[in-house]
Amino acid sequence: MPERLFNYGLPPQRIRTFLVLFALALTLPLIGLAVLAFNQLANMDEEETERRVAQVAQSLVDDIDRELDRATITLETLATSFALAKDDFAAFHEQASRALMRDKAGILLIDRSLQQLLNTRAAYGTTLPRTVDPETAQRVFDTKQRHVSDLVVGVISRQPLINVEVPILVGEEVRYVLIMALDATRFEQLLQSQRLDPQWITGITDNKGIIVARSERHADFVGKPLPPELLEQSRDAKGVFRATNVAGQGILRATVRSQIAGWLVSATVQIAHLEASRRRGHLFAGAMIGTSLVLGAALAYIFATFMARSLERATTSAIAIGLGKHIEPIRSPLAEANTVIEALSAASLELERRQEHTAFLMGELAHRAKNQLAVVKGMALQTARQSGTVDELVEQLSQRIQGLAESQDLMVRQNWQGAWLSDLVKAHLDLFGASSRAQIEGPPLFLNANAVQNIGFALHELATNAFKYGAIKSPQGRVQVTWRGPEDDGRIHMDWVERNGPLVQTPERRGFGSLIMTDLVAQAVQGTATLDFSPEGLRWHLEFPASHALAATQND
Repeated sequence: MPERLFNYGLPPQRIRTFLVLFALALTLPLIGLAVLAFNQLANMDEEETERRVAQVAQSLVDDIDRELDRATITLETLATSFALAKDDFAAFHEQASRALMRDKAGILLIDRSLQQLLNTRAAYGTTLPRTVDPETAQRVFDTKQRHVSDLVVGVISRQPLINVEVPILVGEEVRYVLIMALDATRFEQLLQSQRLDPQWITGITDNKGIIVARSERHADFVGKPLPPELLEQSRDAKGVFRATNVAGQGILRATVRSQIAGWLVSATVQIAHLEASRRRGHLFAGAMIGTSLVLGAALAYIFATFMARSLERATTSAIAIGLGKHIEPIRSPLAEANTVIEALSAASLELERRQEHTAFLMGELAHRAKNQLAVVKGMALQTARQSGTVDELVEQLSQRIQGLAESQDLMVRQNWQGAWLSDLVKAHLDLFGASSRAQIEGPPLFLNANAVQNIGFALHELATNAFKYGAIKSPQGRVQVTWRGPEDDGRIHMDWVERNGPLVQTPERRGFGSLIMTDLVAQAVQGTATLDFSPEGLRWHLEFPASHALAATQND
């Protein structure tokens, strides 16, 4: 009897059958990989859509806050009008009208009785009603700060609008409130300027839950309340969430609150749009499965050879990804293999991008760490030279490192761009619990990173000296920190003055702290510094170029 190579009862089959089975054996694993790849791509697409929704919402908030800032700047500029100072309302009406020639807006002026004195939407001399939004106007009179209203309907324009309102001060009293009434359609255009796909909808909801603007069907929804459940979700949710919109459709939604107006700015995309992409992927995978089976059964022998070669390439690509190599897509007679390798190629590009980003972050971290270590090393060397004992060295170096850390914390909050000078002064005084005993005055100045670090050194030394020997040591002692500028000469002047402290005596020797407060800090910011040991209290003066101040206004 012939030897049985395999011990099973299956009768012998034709080679075609084996080739068909072989084709199926090769095709089915590829099909499984293709389905997994499509699902992964669909998941990645959904995650990317979620990130995009959050980015769009944040971008819109930034645009809206800039728009409100521009309105505020226009109002503050008009507030300096000579005609307004003389109560020449006719001339001011003409001036305000010219300022808004190309804007969908109106300028209003109201007095403390909330009566409109002029309105650029009406001819000067027209009898005008009281303001349509007394609540916001009264807050401006009470707080002496700018405010942005919720959605209201203009008495003259009969259109939905919002008011940006600023006080007109005469001395310490608010005499008038100057208002810019912005049409809601202005914000509709701002939303539409994003040029998103039709499946995307963006909107603005005011603090009362009323829709201010919408990128789609604005006229149908403006002035209407957001559904209570959706409003509650929008106020409470963190990041992107799933919800149901006003049209009853399932959506993916992100909301960000305006820093200026407190409004909720949203970006949404229909979930059906995401599921359609996944369904298309499944249909495509199903089509490939059917085609592979039919062609595998008909041309088993030929496809067996092609499939083996294609699978070898897919395996090589997977190994290459593990080695960190870039994978190029290929075109072969086997669609499943092409799909797998295309997915692997996309994955290799993503891995390469992430590796480059990681390398960049590590380099940036190393650069900043080297800078800080160099600063700490310099402080340690100079402190050691001026210290009489190890305990004195440890104490002084620890305090200076703590002062450096305070300055770094402020810059971290501003993405390492710098810090506000007022925050810098308070931070170093707070180390000694002395900010409540200090008078801090000066215009809002945002210093660059170099100025923050070096002026922070000087402030720390001044506060330390005042705590040990000066005004902070005495219960009745006071510190006054003021600055002014930029002056006409393009420089900023800063003063530290101590009062009511112990009698000041000029030190016998010049320590490292004095060197920091005068020479080192002045050199670092291209300025000059003086230190005066007046018996009534220590005085320190620093002047430096305004180029170290990145901004001269501070957001509310």
